[in-house]
Amino acid sequence: MLKRSALPALLALTTALGQGLPQSPVQQGPRLELVHAFYNQMPVGVTVNSQGRIFVSYPRWEDIVPFSVAEIKSGREVPYPNTDINTLKIPNNYDSFVGVQGLLVDGKDRLWVLDTGTINLGPIVDQRAPKLVGIDTRTNRVVKTIRFPANVVLKNTYLNDLRIDLRFGQDGVAYITDSGAKSGAGIIVVDLASGRSWRKLTGDATVKPVPGFVSFADGRALLERPQGGPAQYLSFGADSIAISPKGDDLYYAPTASRRLYAVPTAALRDENLSGAEVKRQVRDLGEKGVSDGMAEDTAGRLYTTNHEQNAIIRRLPNNDLETVVRDPRLIWPDTLAIRGGYLYILSNQLNRQGRYHYGIDQRVRPYALFRVKVDAQPVILR
Repeated sequence: MLKRSALPALLALTTALGQGLPQSPVQQGPRLELVHAFYNQMPVGVTVNSQGRIFVSYPRWEDIVPFSVAEIKSGREVPYPNTDINTLKIPNNYDSFVGVQGLLVDGKDRLWVLDTGTINLGPIVDQRAPKLVGIDTRTNRVVKTIRFPANVVLKNTYLNDLRIDLRFGQDGVAYITDSGAKSGAGIIVVDLASGRSWRKLTGDATVKPVPGFVSFADGRALLERPQGGPAQYLSFGADSIAISPKGDDLYYAPTASRRLYAVPTAALRDENLSGAEVKRQVRDLGEKGVSDGMAEDTAGRLYTTNHEQNAIIRRLPNNDLETVVRDPRLIWPDTLAIRGGYLYILSNQLNRQGRYHYGIDQRVRPYALFRVKVDAQPVILR
């Protein structure tokens, strides 16, 4: 039997030996370059135009949001395209931004702003509130506002992210993910010239959160933990979205899932194709890890965020997966954007919001926009 007097020596020896144990790398890939630090409201969307101008969005969740869209200029967040459209005027004027999520610059350098029309992830405040707004970044003027009928944007729809292909119709089409689980989730297609829109894959298993899904962020199981209520599984459906270099496939994934799916864009654009016929064309591409944001490059590689690994993962055309960058400062990497040989990464600590911690906000400002050099160019379909 080991004598009590021998325990200190044994513990000291164990500690000394343990100092040489191998460790998992905390950092991988190139060093993150800090582009901008956010000290006020939490950013969610980011996109970059052909001139390198950076635009970000702030949905109205738990923060007071003085403006919904900003351009990063000389280290400042400047309301874009002006203060007036960023001034919340409901219920009197739904032309103003209500709760902006997705942002994307198209091949004509137009910034498309996806307004969820919701506050704090609730139901849409009015059918006029959700909208897709096009802004010409060369003139900084709104050039188009598209609203949605009640059979496309449903009461509990949450317009999340988008991709645009200008080669179809008179002015292109937009593909939008609806991540609202209560709406059934799905994919929305918009003809940008006419403003006509329609839904596909509503309520399909591939767009809905996986029942009982649990991921881990900051080493803790990520559940919705409302103040005064029981913990619940995540309810976010289709969120991540990307498009293939030729525009023939749309990639998507729910937040509460580790799987990646692809569907031919031709099937989504065909208004007459039944849900069952579209479903038959969906391909399950296997696991990619848990993700929120996604981006694509002209070499056919998909970039996905991974909040469990504090990393960005790249899926190669041969289905292999590799780590682009891993860094402990990537606390919930959210939206990605590729431009000018850089991968832009928004890190916003989403998992530390009060809704996941019984109402206690655990975020620590600042939030951050990083970038890393990559051998990649964005898919821009003109």
